[in-house]
Amino acid sequence: MKHLKGKTAIVTGASRSTGIGAAICLSLAKAGADVFFTHWAPFDETDGNGIEKDFPQELYEIIKGFGVRSSHMPLDLSLADAPVKLLNKVEEELGTANILVNNATYESPVSYRELNAEILDKHYQVNNSGTLMLSVEFARRYERKLFDKGCFRIDCCFRKNP
Repeated sequence: MKHLKGKTAIVTGASRSTGIGAAICLSLAKAGADVFFTHWAPFDETDGNGIEKDFPQELYEIIKGFGVRSSHMPLDLSLADAPVKLLNKVEEELGTANILVNNATYESPVSYRELNAEILDKHYQVNNSGTLMLSVEFARRYERKLFDKGCFRIDCCFRKNP
């Protein structure tokens, strides 16, 4: 059943074939939603769980195979202009989104011996500030453009913190 047909979803943090972000993208596409996703290879390569350089394009092709529209972009959510850049690109490619899934996270598996202000700042920039500001900008745009068309949904995925 395609109960999300006509809806557009944004999923942040879909960089790996075995990751939660990719699974969410596929579930949304199977349900009929158009899917825009983000990925950030520099984190995956240096701090994350390993880089799959070709995976974003592979995921894009798989999503399109469900008969829905899709697009993607690399995005560093620690940057202050990331929410505006992302939502501008989504609107340009797929229109105004109805669904936002905040899945991207920064995590640095260190003990208290290695924990420092730089690690905490990165954690807060992505997981707190980046997620909250993206959610605020998403709600503002939805309210301006689609408020009379029904509700929107914002979901956040949580993982352990440093």
